[in-house]
Amino acid sequence: MILGLTGGYCAGKNAAASLLEERGWTCIDLDKLGHKALAAKAAQVEALLGPSVRKADGSMDRKAIGALVFADPGLLARYEAIVRPAMLLLLDEALAAGKAAFAAEGRAGEELLCINAAILYRLPHARSCAAIVELRAPLPIRLARSKERDGLGIAEALKRICSQRPLWLAGRAFAKRRFVLSNTGAMGALGEKLDGILARIRYSAR
Repeated sequence: MILGLTGGYCAGKNAAASLLEERGWTCIDLDKLGHKALAAKAAQVEALLGPSVRKADGSMDRKAIGALVFADPGLLARYEAIVRPAMLLLLDEALAAGKAAFAAEGRAGEELLCINAAILYRLPHARSCAAIVELRAPLPIRLARSKERDGLGIAEALKRICSQRPLWLAGRAFAKRRFVLSNTGAMGALGEKLDGILARIRYSAR
């Protein structure tokens, strides 16, 4: 089974992913694959966005990139056109490796694979997911997490949140297989809710 895991900025996807891993799932973090894809396409990204996206040590400054592309939808689209193909190739490879690992354990056909991706609804892989879990969290909690984790002010955090709105509109196409998971910050409560959703997914798959 391939499970999709998605949610808005600072909604708690990674917390849910860690809980899934505790339950035997192999979670593939698209953000981490994006880091690898960005490194591979660094020269093209610099040509698009300028030298300010390089740190002093020559590595790519993801915060600087985010500040530029999230403020300009057109620029974001051009950036994604560079990085996304490489990222999707890495995702295909990670899924194949995950299936091979389960097969090596004698569990072929029993794979518990999860794609953890904020932009899941825009990926072709979303249609291969048996079900999708969408994390949601109250806005004040998301803003607080944004400040604590990324050091962003309210205005910048709201820009990122608003820029993702088209994703949730696209998610309507997956409504029959989508399960909403409300996250208010307590891991214990989140785990209980997640277990309930996983039980519903297993029941619907019968």
